[in-house]
Amino acid sequence: MARQLTAKMEKSLRDIVRGKEISAKASTLAGLAARGFSDSSGKLTFAGWKQAVVMLPLEEQCHLLGIAYEKLSGLEFHGHPELAAWHYFSSSGYSGGYCEGGPVLLLIRAAALDILARINPFGSRQDACTRFTEAQLTIHQQHSDLILNAIRSAETPQIVCRFNEIYSSPMMRERYPGLTDDAIALLFEALGSERLAKITAAIMEAPYTYRAGWPDLTMTNGTEMLWVEIKTIDRLHLSQISTLHRMKPLLPGSIRVVQLISQRSSRT
Repeated sequence: MARQLTAKMEKSLRDIVRGKEISAKASTLAGLAARGFSDSSGKLTFAGWKQAVVMLPLEEQCHLLGIAYEKLSGLEFHGHPELAAWHYFSSSGYSGGYCEGGPVLLLIRAAALDILARINPFGSRQDACTRFTEAQLTIHQQHSDLILNAIRSAETPQIVCRFNEIYSSPMMRERYPGLTDDAIALLFEALGSERLAKITAAIMEAPYTYRAGWPDLTMTNGTEMLWVEIKTIDRLHLSQISTLHRMKPLLPGSIRVVQLISQRSSRT
């Protein structure tokens, strides 16, 4: 279990990531180094950088991640901010899903379904349809090249057909709500098979790490992709910082964090 940070250690992390002059005592810096958050010179490790970012205000987190931040006032969400935001962007001509990372994970599974079914340990295509993508990428690590080649050669009609096969499961519809075959087709065409293969290769580095932390909305207007993380009062979590940092160079289109400000909040 990771040792807790002292208040001085937390301040030092924030100061370092903000580029401020460090006035911490040697014992504080030694404590950060002992936890793997800095090297002997006081420079942050990647783990330390993430720990520092997770403690910052939301807008500052976005700045350090290099993604856009905006506020959206007056949108009533009644406990379902992702769904409300999905309706908002849908009304502006975008199609896609509001299930965090679901569209990408389902596109990967659909693109590689024939291979996944062929190498399934139970010889079951149904299991390949319903077993989560991150689990299959872990189990079939030795077949990574086969999976990536299948994704690179996938075409839209195949994707739609296999998506419908996967999405016929009530469990899949419950896990990844709001998707349609039209939306999946548009998302695949906006991403492209080569880009999807590159994203898959990145996920393969740590499938259970990168299954989480994706933006809430994955959408497209037919030409441009839109990746939106919806926030109300909280900040980006560690999994979101990890995944956004790794996937940002691979994701085409606009990546942004939208903070919903309710009508009640905007009046106070």
